[in-house]
Amino acid sequence: MIAAVSSAPAQQLSAHSLKTLAPAGAIKPTGTWNLGTRAGDFVYIAGMRGIDPKTNTLVEGDEARIRQAFLNMKLIAGSEGATLRDAVRLVVYVTDMFRFRPLVDKIQAELWGQGPYPPRTIVEVRRLNQDDIVEIEGTFYAPKALAQPDSPGLVKTLAPAGAIKPTGTWSLGARAGDFVYVAGMRGIDPKTDTLIKGDEECVRQAFMNMKLIAESEGATLRDAARLVVYTTDMFRYRPLVNKVQSELWGQWPYPPRTIVEIHRLNQDDIVEVEGTFLSSASTAASTRAR
Repeated sequence: MIAAVSSAPAQQLSAHSLKTLAPAGAIKPTGTWNLGTRAGDFVYIAGMRGIDPKTNTLVEGDEARIRQAFLNMKLIAGSEGATLRDAVRLVVYVTDMFRFRPLVDKIQAELWGQGPYPPRTIVEVRRLNQDDIVEIEGTFYAPKALAQPDSPGLVKTLAPAGAIKPTGTWSLGARAGDFVYVAGMRGIDPKTDTLIKGDEECVRQAFMNMKLIAESEGATLRDAARLVVYTTDMFRYRPLVNKVQSELWGQWPYPPRTIVEIHRLNQDDIVEVEGTFLSSASTAASTRAR
């Protein structure tokens, strides 16, 4: 068992009213991190693993451990009035894509029911803390004026015409207030739902798939507030990402971007791109009216 450090008080606020979360019944952080924060209308939850909050030790069994990771996230979100249906971004890290992705889908179907499901990115990494099998981070939309259990209609699930089709318990994107969250996009041809041939073409298609979803809500690539790019070979594919971004964005400014090399992507793909965009609700309404 790992000794836990003292967690921050649940109501601790920063100078700009960032609230640190430490709800009763949750796991205890074991280092220089906290379980989550509320920033305005959004709740950000740290990577959750399958730790039993009663013992602060890992749950036995793959499926049980993955379920516990989601339940740990659910408890923290619920402490701020959010439900699983208020999730606007999930990132799932697994150590074996082929072994654990089906279990993630199974648990999400169990917890979310028939959907809609949140935007999700899932990547395979070489190692997690304590040689664990899964870690899940999430962002939830929970407006303080409206936050209450089972609050419907706060998060809009996106499925625009001409986009790719999800193949599991995830959606293409979600609108929450003035922000649009796009799930990890890969180089899939929306006409055939199969991977594009060629490395550069595949990278370009991933960005084009993201662009289509953002534009369905009135955002352009210039409205990207955050990009995360996952690649399986940094030296080989990072230059292609830069080339395609230069082509699509043109000259500076470019969005903030994180690019990391991971061990494996679904279907042994080479790149996955997720993005967050700013697009006011009024802009989106006028876009749909056109």
